[in-house]
Amino acid sequence: MKSQPETGVLVEEVRAAGGQLRTGRAGEVAFQWNGPPRYFVLLTRGSIRVHFRTKDRPVPWAECRALGGQDCMPVTSAILARSEIAMRAVYLTPSRWLVLPPEKLQDLVAENIVFRRALFRQHASRLPTFFARTSGRDNPSAEQRLAEWLLGNSDGGRIDVTHQQIASDLLTAREVVSRGLKHFVDAGWIEQGRGWIRVMRPKVLSKLAHVSPPSAGCGKGLSCSLRSANRRPERG
Repeated sequence: MKSQPETGVLVEEVRAAGGQLRTGRAGEVAFQWNGPPRYFVLLTRGSIRVHFRTKDRPVPWAECRALGGQDCMPVTSAILARSEIAMRAVYLTPSRWLVLPPEKLQDLVAENIVFRRALFRQHASRLPTFFARTSGRDNPSAEQRLAEWLLGNSDGGRIDVTHQQIASDLLTAREVVSRGLKHFVDAGWIEQGRGWIRVMRPKVLSKLAHVSPPSAGCGKGLSCSLRSANRRPERG
């Protein structure tokens, strides 16, 4: 895919403003917080998936993705609006990205017309896809996010972690995590004890983490996703 002109402008201007380079591997958590955004995010290579919602509001999680040359639009919007947001981002592929303090982004938008035009032009081209994702049809369920977390943190072995720590990472309730882990144990996909978890069927969890949205007549609950993941049993 040919790069859009605004991509080079954004990267160049963010670097000139003091943007710091960071890197990450697929499956790792790129960033997360529950409050004011800590920095502006601009990918230079790779891709991330972001789950977000307004802080302390009991509304469904929305999803946004960013590719090389793109910013994370919910982060940018929260910075410019000076609002708080609950957010967790995971690398989908090996990635490189630039971070910039919120106040420097605000200065760039206010004072640099080249940067401002490039940023808003790119947002305008991405909005149709963005709104399609935030409609809820493609949002991952709690058990899909839990499966993704386990795969990203197991590294092929035992994970020393509590249910509350996982809940904090996923920005959800401990009871939701405990319920999901119990189903995974009952299905034989994981083993767990006090303060530890071991993934036994990584291929099945991987299938669950990327399962298609439920079909008509099948709700969004755990049992529906478990049936989809069990459709073709695989050995981990």
